[in-house]
Amino acid sequence: MQIQYKKIIESHKDFPIEGIEYLDLNPIYKNHKYRDELVHDCLGKIVDMIPPTFDYIGVVESRGFLIGSILAHLLDKGLLLLRSKPGRLPGDTKKISHTLEYGDSQMEVQVGSGKVLIFDDVLATGGTSQAAVDVLTKAGYTPVAALFPVELTFLNPTLSIPYESVIKY
Repeated sequence: MQIQYKKIIESHKDFPIEGIEYLDLNPIYKNHKYRDELVHDCLGKIVDMIPPTFDYIGVVESRGFLIGSILAHLLDKGLLLLRSKPGRLPGDTKKISHTLEYGDSQMEVQVGSGKVLIFDDVLATGGTSQAAVDVLTKAGYTPVAALFPVELTFLNPTLSIPYESVIKY
């Protein structure tokens, strides 16, 4: 089954602030057939990009948690939480600040080691994704690639590691 994702994804103007057009993937998540097809398409991108020679999928809070967790399970990989809310991770952590299209944020991860595939829902400018690369590196990990269900190519995203996306706008 070939799903036409762009017909399913909903667009919301001026969310979360005026001037931003938010792409809502919840209609995909709500329908198990659509969600399963997206997972399948993401798995194909991972295998094409880098045969699964990584230890963890680093999921970016919070929308990266959904599909990223399923991918980690299916690939028998560990899961690293990249949190944007302060003080939500115990133990030794590293944190960095970064800029979003609509404000400032931070990212935090527990210290460790291993190769990481970063997973988030949307690649826009690349700011959040590059923050993930930077905080993982600071915490002792080696980011090897990134994967996104959606890429906003018109924003000309930049990222210092190889990446793939399933749906391009």
